[in-house]
Amino acid sequence: MMKTKTFALLLNLVLLAALILSACGSPAVTEAPVEPAETEVPAATEAPAVVEPSAGIIPFPDEIADGRPVEISVVGIPAESNPTGLADWKAAVARFEAKYPNVKVVGNDYAYAPDTFPALVAGDQVPIVFQAYLTDRDMMVSQGIAADLTSYYEATKLDEVYNSNILSLVSADGKIYGMPIEAYVMGMAYNIQMLKDAGYDAPPATWEELGPMAQKLTDRDAGVAGFSFIRGEPHQAGWHGTVIAYNFGLADAAIVTKGDDGKYVAGFDNPQTLAALNFIKDLQWKYDALPRELLDWPTNGEALATGKAAMVLMAGGQLEWIKQTYPDVDMSQFGFAPLPAGPDGKMVSLGGGDVAYISAKATPDQIEAGFYYLLFVQFAEWEVKAKYEAAKTNPTAVIGEPSYPMYVGEFQEKIDALTKEYANLPVENYTAFNDAVIAGEVGLQNEPQIAGQDYYAALGDVISQIVSDESTDPAAALTAASETFQSNVLDLLK
Repeated sequence: MMKTKTFALLLNLVLLAALILSACGSPAVTEAPVEPAETEVPAATEAPAVVEPSAGIIPFPDEIADGRPVEISVVGIPAESNPTGLADWKAAVARFEAKYPNVKVVGNDYAYAPDTFPALVAGDQVPIVFQAYLTDRDMMVSQGIAADLTSYYEATKLDEVYNSNILSLVSADGKIYGMPIEAYVMGMAYNIQMLKDAGYDAPPATWEELGPMAQKLTDRDAGVAGFSFIRGEPHQAGWHGTVIAYNFGLADAAIVTKGDDGKYVAGFDNPQTLAALNFIKDLQWKYDALPRELLDWPTNGEALATGKAAMVLMAGGQLEWIKQTYPDVDMSQFGFAPLPAGPDGKMVSLGGGDVAYISAKATPDQIEAGFYYLLFVQFAEWEVKAKYEAAKTNPTAVIGEPSYPMYVGEFQEKIDALTKEYANLPVENYTAFNDAVIAGEVGLQNEPQIAGQDYYAALGDVISQIVSDESTDPAAALTAASETFQSNVLDLLK
């Protein structure tokens, strides 16, 4: 039997994380950055002793920084165009400052992007509390950007709450550097009625079945493609292409390897990636089942929302975006299932998400204040209640999208029950996906950690060639892309 206090900790984290994400707008594509050079990681700061409050509330210290004045900059403040979300954010900050009057919280509107973040680092402008992708741990640790939060995890027992697979994405060398706030996995979204009209009760069970099924679902006269995935913007196309390649046997660790000499070597020019590219070529030219346009992240989701695609490869969180972007669309018409099984009979998904970090350049007092601010807004029982009540009247709040379970055991089961209670998405339509993920039937592979952004672009360019020119030889194009990636990117890494 789990202790009540521990369950409340998990409950607070899950509920508030979902609400914070809903208030912040549409999700961004999770892409791995270019691998940075290694530097010394700053030493950890020590967490203060905490006082056990009443049952059901995570332990918080009586005061922060021994009462010394401290100011922290925090990302995530909603825009003025989202007055409800902004008011809720300010109210939460006011409650935190009332509990810890020596701490001043200053909102920062920076939204993380791999191409803009290096400039913040170079200019010493990284906010005290900032967010990044779950896949960016190596950059945060090797460049000494993120503070070591291990002692704080131990003081609050936060490490006992997370799914170990998730926590590992913010851990290195036995230390923990961030606080995961959201995780996603890829799946197959589909129009239930379109499939029924074509004689199908569910999406294909295997990728081999997908081609003929997508061909049957395609109706060019009505402007409907049987299957859609991102083939436009190179980084995003490479991201989706990697998802498919994982299901054809590509291992995330094989994309780039590191030799005994410390040099990086491109490894994605292999039979597994080639099998995925040949499959994509068949979808385009043999089955003629893909959209005519080369779609990007939003237009790929739009294809499902507007009835222009019967089946769409996407992250479960994009259903949230569809509901927010197309408020008049009937969400009950869409189902969500795990991706089809690959040639080896296994279902595999690429996983990613978002994590909160604290700047390693912050003072010890700021690190302490930043951690307990995150703990307060994500874990405090009263904050969960306040935000859930606010969500009832917030038209942008979305609850119930299919996602990867960030937590473990009885915790996750109770969270699932609460999600169903408050959901404004048809969670019953996602049963196949949720059951498969919880049962461990869906293997989870990480996004590429080494020069991931450049790798995605390299693979995305190959995909664009294949779907734009039927004469393209996938094997030759893949080899050329791998060689260019090696010379232009990996050979330059130290």
